[in-house]
Amino acid sequence: MAKITKVKSAYLERLNNAEYRTFMARYGNLLAGGGGDSESPDEISFDPNDPLGIPQELRTAFAADFALLTDAVNQSSASEETAQMSALDKERDDLLIFITSTITQMTKSPLAAQRTAAEKLYLAVKPYIGAARLANLQETAAIEGLLVDLAKDGMPEALATLTLTEVVASLKERNRQYATLTEQRANAKADTPIESAKKIRLRMDEEYDEMTTYAFAQSVVKPTATTATFINRLNTLIDETNALYNQRIAQARAAAAKKQADSESPSEI
Repeated sequence: MAKITKVKSAYLERLNNAEYRTFMARYGNLLAGGGGDSESPDEISFDPNDPLGIPQELRTAFAADFALLTDAVNQSSASEETAQMSALDKERDDLLIFITSTITQMTKSPLAAQRTAAEKLYLAVKPYIGAARLANLQETAAIEGLLVDLAKDGMPEALATLTLTEVVASLKERNRQYATLTEQRANAKADTPIESAKKIRLRMDEEYDEMTTYAFAQSVVKPTATTATFINRLNTLIDETNALYNQRIAQARAAAAKKQADSESPSEI
């Protein structure tokens, strides 16, 4: 009796949209009889025959949804504002951390004028220490609040004493630019509505499950070299996808830990 090879769990729900699309592109290539090596084909063409026992209407629905998913992913990833916002967010993080850490350090200055100015400013900035770790929109609001507090009576003079006036002005400008781009991106999405990737993925999850079940059943009831190759290559694709996901998560955690360590150094009083 031939050994039955089961399909491994793919955990598709945890993938981000780009990863999900890449997986489905390679899966579609496997369905079409390819090796699954193409990382991001623009279209998927299916053989009219059904060597895997998959109904043609399922193949057609999957191809249509794959095209819709590609449009949805491209809209979000190709947004010009996205790259600009990422750079601005990094700049305002650095400026915010520099301001709060400088004020914290200067509360220990041996010069009385600097120490007095820093102690006055510290009361205002203390609630905002660590704001660089907030979600982007929350950080925008936090910086706006900080800027209001730093504009109150006596604060501009204290900032000047610590030579932070230009730094605060730069933070204000970067935060303004970030808020403007946030609004522009939201308006662009509203003006060119595309079905959400989330809804498309729900349909594709079902299509993937059904087609894979058909192929597995065919490999058991009517095993052929084609069904064996499909199952083995699909399991390899799943292993590669899971490995890349774990690598991405590990890198993200390391970057977050570094960002937190940078924001907390030097020690706060």
